[in-house]
Amino acid sequence: MDSRRTFQLLFWLLAGTVFFAIAGTLSLYIGPVEEFFRPYYQKLVAGPTWTYMALLPLVTLALYWKTLGPWRSILFLLAASLIGAGSELLGTNTGIPFAPYEYTDRLGPKILGDVPWFIPTSWYALALLCYDLGGRLRVGVAGRAVAMAVFMIVWDVALDPAMNQGGGTFIFWNYPGGGPFFGMPWVNWYGWFVTSILISLAFEMLGGMRAAADPFVAKWGPIAYALNVFFPISVCLLYGLPLAGLIASVTLVVALGVVYWRSQTGGPAGLTIYS
Repeated sequence: MDSRRTFQLLFWLLAGTVFFAIAGTLSLYIGPVEEFFRPYYQKLVAGPTWTYMALLPLVTLALYWKTLGPWRSILFLLAASLIGAGSELLGTNTGIPFAPYEYTDRLGPKILGDVPWFIPTSWYALALLCYDLGGRLRVGVAGRAVAMAVFMIVWDVALDPAMNQGGGTFIFWNYPGGGPFFGMPWVNWYGWFVTSILISLAFEMLGGMRAAADPFVAKWGPIAYALNVFFPISVCLLYGLPLAGLIASVTLVVALGVVYWRSQTGGPAGLTIYS
């Protein structure tokens, strides 16, 4: 099957998983439905979450497969996943660079008992989307790395509140010392920034990638990114964290607005400067 058709299939499966989770949560506001499903609620939460985490890297891999080619697609996946895994293992064992934190068992088996296997590939999935978006700003290699890190943090604006407390349902990690941003310490975003910069540099060392390389990627890159930010926003809104959801919604609109504005100001949609 053509990689673009594969992407569309995987994307709609991912979107279906997200909207199934949202619809399921909304249905629980109906008394008889909530009472019937209450004994199975934790499994119903885990199922869509694990499906989402499994599909996430496959969606990104398929989207950029034609742009990067098979070998570099795999190298980008390995590089970002290894950097993400290394950063997470360092963080869970030393508190550097994210602040002290730990994962619960809700995301399944863990690398060395510390980091769920789903986490490194999620770094890859969003990092490559953000690398593409950062390149569309046409700000050179260093600027692209910084922009990519900012787009990653925009994702986390909703992700962290949703997943470290989320109404007591979506607790996938926690910070023993707590923090001012819905239970998260500010220094956590420093960790996101540093890790994202390292991944961006790894992508450049592997030859980089032209942003918005063709009309298909130009269209679907921002859509895939927006879907992944929308998911934790919906969790925040549905589980009693409306302020976090509002802040994240505003940052998402601003981030994509900047990308759209730069795409309308002339010149190529993305500039690869690595030669």
